[in-house]
Amino acid sequence: MKLFAFLALAAAPIAVAAPAAAAAVMSHAVRDGTSPPDIHDTGFQKAILDAHWYWRHIHCAQELHWNDELAQKAKKSVEACTEHMQHDQAGSNLSGVSPPPDKYEIWTNMARDCAHGWHEEETKYPYGSPDVTGDSPYLHFTQMVWREASQIGCAMANCGGKSSAARIYCFYDSGNNVADNQFQHNVWPPVCHDPTKGEMQAHFGY
Repeated sequence: MKLFAFLALAAAPIAVAAPAAAAAVMSHAVRDGTSPPDIHDTGFQKAILDAHWYWRHIHCAQELHWNDELAQKAKKSVEACTEHMQHDQAGSNLSGVSPPPDKYEIWTNMARDCAHGWHEEETKYPYGSPDVTGDSPYLHFTQMVWREASQIGCAMANCGGKSSAARIYCFYDSGNNVADNQFQHNVWPPVCHDPTKGEMQAHFGY
């Protein structure tokens, strides 16, 4: 299935009514559009998880599950609003844009777009013989599809006045381990099939 079709399916559930507890969080975000979604916001979580689900599926990696502890750590890190974004934990992906969004929906779209954008680095990844350094231009991609990872938690912040003021930090329970053969073991080419219509319907629930 082509990616544009996936995106259309993935975006639709955001408009579905959330459980009461989550709706309270979402309603606050709608009233104050400059505030990013809370880590407990189900629309935000789904945007992140759905993007990972698609790409990890075709790279033969297991499905990720939301981890509140990792999300809390990401929240503490991103809300520090350092002058420049910084990795406070191994196994993390960070992105930022300016200016910050002014609507809840744009914040959520930013989260989804950043996650999809991490996969674009795949074209730079040398399958079979990765020469990994701290500034390798594909580490967002490898972290995203790392096969041993099973948990993720993300958070966003509005760091107005700083570079890349709108920021998203995602922390994983495993990833980008430079030990011998770990990249070859955990980062596979897209050799698994695209999700079928049935798999898409089962995942998204409609």
